[in-house]
Amino acid sequence: MSPPADPVTHPVTRRDFLEGVALTLGAPLPALAAIEGQTDALFAPAHRLRDGTAAEGVTERDEAVEDLVVVGAGISGLAGAWLFQQHAGRPVRVLVLDALDQVGGHARRNEFVSRSGRRIVGYGGSQSLDAPSLFSPAVHSLLQGVGVELKRFETEFFDGGWAQRQGLVNRALYFDARAWGREAMVLRTPAEKAADWLPRTPLPAAAQADWQRLFGPPRNVLPGLQRAALRTRLATITYAEFLRRHWRLHPALLAWLQHTTQGYFGVGIDATTALDAWAQGSPGFSGLDLGDAIDARLSASGRKAKASQDEYVYHFPDGNHGVVRALLRALRPELLPGQGMETLPSAVLDSAALDDPGAAVRVRLRSTVLGLRHLGAPERAELVELRYVDATGRERTVRTRQVLLACWHRVIARLTDELPAAQVRALQDQSKVPLLYTTVLLSNWRAWQRAGLSAIETPGGFWQEVGLDFPVSMGDIRFPADPSEPMLVHLAKVVVPGDGRDARSQSAAGRQLLRGWSFEFLEGEVTRLLQGALGGHGFDAGRDIEAITVNRWAHGYTYEYMRPWDRFWPHGPLPNVVARRGWGRVAIAGTDSAANAYAHAAIDEATRAVHELLPRAKLPAWASFPGPDPKAIGL
Repeated sequence: MSPPADPVTHPVTRRDFLEGVALTLGAPLPALAAIEGQTDALFAPAHRLRDGTAAEGVTERDEAVEDLVVVGAGISGLAGAWLFQQHAGRPVRVLVLDALDQVGGHARRNEFVSRSGRRIVGYGGSQSLDAPSLFSPAVHSLLQGVGVELKRFETEFFDGGWAQRQGLVNRALYFDARAWGREAMVLRTPAEKAADWLPRTPLPAAAQADWQRLFGPPRNVLPGLQRAALRTRLATITYAEFLRRHWRLHPALLAWLQHTTQGYFGVGIDATTALDAWAQGSPGFSGLDLGDAIDARLSASGRKAKASQDEYVYHFPDGNHGVVRALLRALRPELLPGQGMETLPSAVLDSAALDDPGAAVRVRLRSTVLGLRHLGAPERAELVELRYVDATGRERTVRTRQVLLACWHRVIARLTDELPAAQVRALQDQSKVPLLYTTVLLSNWRAWQRAGLSAIETPGGFWQEVGLDFPVSMGDIRFPADPSEPMLVHLAKVVVPGDGRDARSQSAAGRQLLRGWSFEFLEGEVTRLLQGALGGHGFDAGRDIEAITVNRWAHGYTYEYMRPWDRFWPHGPLPNVVARRGWGRVAIAGTDSAANAYAHAAIDEATRAVHELLPRAKLPAWASFPGPDPKAIGL
């Protein structure tokens, strides 16, 4: 995608391209635009390893021998460190290495100080704890053990009635002129019928009629097929094929719906099965006799959508970074002073002490692991040596009795020559979904209240999700109650081209797209949308936007197996099961090991991996299969 041809009326003056680090726009400008977070500089050692250009030079050896080295300081790595510490049966020394500059991996925190002096925190990655009724005993045990009380979100922290009390009850559709030929901001009140607002959209008359047909009375567009045959048919075609071939929808309506599956499945309707779209609750299926049972061919997310009745309220102000903070406090209480989960978001993290040499558990950031080898035959060796580049650019080695690899599978495939070819192939199968999570600090949200909105839909637009922050208050972090107060707005995009290819190919193409987008371009896309959608309600981008943080995740969601691309799904053999096999003194954790992109999967895989390292430990049962219990769905 190319940058917009016409200039934005009120560009934000700050030009840094951020990947997880908040910037106040009034800060001094650098001589050159900076890239922070998942930067080329931070990832250069890993990219050299990927490209086969990493040369072994003079290395310095850490003198201490660790009991455990964890590679990856995300939720799975930290959960593994805590479980190992709890179940080792003796005092242990643990070192956690991570290439990023902030602890937490994809569960990233964005922090701002507004012009009013108010401290505001938001999420820049992993968003919420989803569907806790489906969590395994291992997940519930760990969350309880580190002080995360799920029930309190339901009754104490999440204010589900906030939008209604503020009068934010309208729905908005913003059509960008580049996609639709003309710009249109369509407000829909709760009382309006489709016939009232559809004519205000740029949809052609034929597409408007198709919209009414698709969302109208139930219709069986696959007559003559019984339930089993219907499900098989939906598992073999994409949702786009279903809508185009069986509903015969106008291409403009298909373009409108393209984004509707991306936030949940990591691909658009062109690559999501019709069966998964049905599970998500997408339109077009109410006239089909499909029943309610979970189908084994659904992706992990599709199964979760059908099985869970949970409300989406389990959200810290800084997203799942709240879980990261709970784990850090459990591992090292002095890092985050305070008691109770309500103090987690506002506690000031002592980042300088993360790698305190005297601590039993240390987290060493900006440290990329380049190699791993057992000191002897893996089945008999007593020590493992890891080679890494530290924050100063020096190559170092560390020796340890055991290793937990809570990093990407594709990284593991390049770290060692000790694995069989079949496992290397399985590790390379995992291709993560690229994402953009952008957080915008507004000085006020008066325009949103005037429009009666909390979110904006953008059919065919650059951003796929646009909305005010979650209405969560915890401890000293209070959600805004007055429109004159500062507010965070979140914009999200799954970066895939939507060209009908398989999900892995689209993810690879999306990463190429990300490399070509400067901060100026992304800033323009933010201000263009907000100004275009809300300018008529008094919004002024130059006046009202205080800061923009772009969290770029070239390697974001873990890839989930799905039809029609993965013919081995669900009966196997599954690549993730082959890929996650430990060897010697090494175990593998992380969401790639589950082929499931959720925080609970990260914890489950950490539990399984620590059980491999400590086979005599009495650890709670974990869910080793993506989605609900396989026995419950007939596998």
